[in-house]
Amino acid sequence: MYSTSAFANMIRKSYAKSEGDSPLFCWDIVQLYRATSTNTQHDVSTLKTLMATQQWSLDLNFDELLKNEYTIVVTDTRQTIQWVSSSFQQMTGYTKHEAIGQKPSFLQGANTNPQQLAFLREQLTAGNKTQTEVVNYRKNGEEYLCWIEAWPVMNRKGELVNYLAIEKEVKQVG
Repeated sequence: MYSTSAFANMIRKSYAKSEGDSPLFCWDIVQLYRATSTNTQHDVSTLKTLMATQQWSLDLNFDELLKNEYTIVVTDTRQTIQWVSSSFQQMTGYTKHEAIGQKPSFLQGANTNPQQLAFLREQLTAGNKTQTEVVNYRKNGEEYLCWIEAWPVMNRKGELVNYLAIEKEVKQVG
């Protein structure tokens, strides 16, 4: 008896003309959908836990955002990354473990506009929701234009507990 993946690999090999030249089967698409769906469910669950433990007074449809391929980044009040959604790695090339504990500035470089970053910081420090586009850099050094919407997150007592950013690649730079 074959496992599903062993059977799939056996079928692929019978269709392949040369190494790496195998067709895309419907189960490949289903597996990709299941993996994405599982990541989204896990991310939503984690965000709901964060909301409960930090007592966020925030009403966002995280499920819808993640299904539409937005990346979510949560930082503490010092703007150190505490959590990123699974889509962060697809957009940046960095794993969750590489991002957590860093400041978002680790994604910036020579062509990142410092005025845009200063505007973002000023707005967040003033307690305002804001949005901008910045040039960020993937782990491999490639530039990309990132749309960011960010805001301070208050708890039910009105105290600042986190910052939240929703991000999406706008287009490839250069």
